[in-house]
Amino acid sequence: MPEFIKEETPHNIRLTAPEIANIWSQYQSDTMAICIYKHMLQIVEDASIRPILEFSLKLVEGHITKVKDYFSQEKFPIPHGFTEADVDLSAPRLFSDEFTLSYTYIMSVNGLAGYAAALTTNMRRDIRDYFVHCQNETMELFNKSLDLLLEKGIVSRPPFISPSEQYEFIESHNFIEGIFRGKRPLSCIELSNVYWDLRKVQLSKSLTMGFSQVAKSQEVKNFLWRGVELYKKHIETLEDLLNNDHLPKPKSEEAEVSNSTISPFSDRLMMHHKALLGSTSIGVYGSAIGTCQRTDLGIKYMLLLTEMAHYTKDGFDILIKYKWAEQPPLADDRKKLSTQ
Repeated sequence: MPEFIKEETPHNIRLTAPEIANIWSQYQSDTMAICIYKHMLQIVEDASIRPILEFSLKLVEGHITKVKDYFSQEKFPIPHGFTEADVDLSAPRLFSDEFTLSYTYIMSVNGLAGYAAALTTNMRRDIRDYFVHCQNETMELFNKSLDLLLEKGIVSRPPFISPSEQYEFIESHNFIEGIFRGKRPLSCIELSNVYWDLRKVQLSKSLTMGFSQVAKSQEVKNFLWRGVELYKKHIETLEDLLNNDHLPKPKSEEAEVSNSTISPFSDRLMMHHKALLGSTSIGVYGSAIGTCQRTDLGIKYMLLLTEMAHYTKDGFDILIKYKWAEQPPLADDRKKLSTQ
C-alpha cells in the first residue's frame, strides 16, 4: 500500500457503518477472487494472459492484508470469507485461457463501479484514500485486460453510429413511444445500455453453465441450470433489441467452457458468486431503466430486473439453508439492550 494511506486518523475516529460495510463486502469478494485466480493460474497456458492473472491475484491479496488491518484496529472480528477449503488446485481446466481474460475484464468493470460507489459513502480520509488506490489499481487491470483482448481479437467493439449534421431537439412524444406506435432507432445511450448489459449477461451465462457442470449438490446444480435458462432468455431479449436495428452483437464465451465435471470450487463459493452477479445485474438493469427514454425498453428492463431479483432471492435462500451466508455486522439492537 502507498505511504499516503495512513494507519490512523489524527482524532482516532471510528469507522462508520457504511465504511465497515465497504471493507466487509470487499473481504468477501476478494477472498473469493483469490480462490478463483489461484485456480486460473494453475491451468493457464497462454504466456501473455498469465501476467494479467498474476497481477489480479496480487491486487486482491494486497486488499485483504489492508482490510484485515482495518478490522483489527476497529476491534471487529476478521470475517470468514473464503479459504483454501473452497478451491481445489488439482482440479482440471473448467474454462479456457480466453475465458479467464474475458472474466478478468468484466470483473474489473464491476470492480470500478463498486469502488466508485464505495468512495461516495466513506468519510474517513484514510478509507477514501484506500478506495481511490483500489480504483486506480483496478483501472490498470481494466486497461491491461482490455488491451490484450483487443490485441488478440477476442472482444468485438460496440456498434458505431453516424454523426448528424447538427444537434437536434426532441420534437414530439413519438420519441418516447415504443409500444403502440412505430419505434425509433435506439439512441446512443440506450444502445450503450443494451450492448454492455448483453455483454455481462453472456459472460454470466457461460460462467453459470460451467458451475452447473461441476456442482456437487443436486439442488445447487438445478439452481445453476435454472440460471443458465434465465440468462438465455435475457440474452434473447437484449439481442432482439439490437437485431431490430440491424446492429452487431458481442461475441459470447459459451465455447470457452470445457466438458469437465470435476469442480475447482466449493458449492458455497459458486453460490456466493451467483449472488454477487445477480446483485450486479439488478443494479445495471435498474440503471438502464433510469436512462432509457423509449417506453418499451423501460418495460422490458423492468421484467428482466424482476426475474433476476426473484432468481437471486432463491439463491440466497439456498445460501441460508446450508448456512453458507456469512452475516454482515449488524446495528446495535437497542430494544434488546434495554431489556438486559
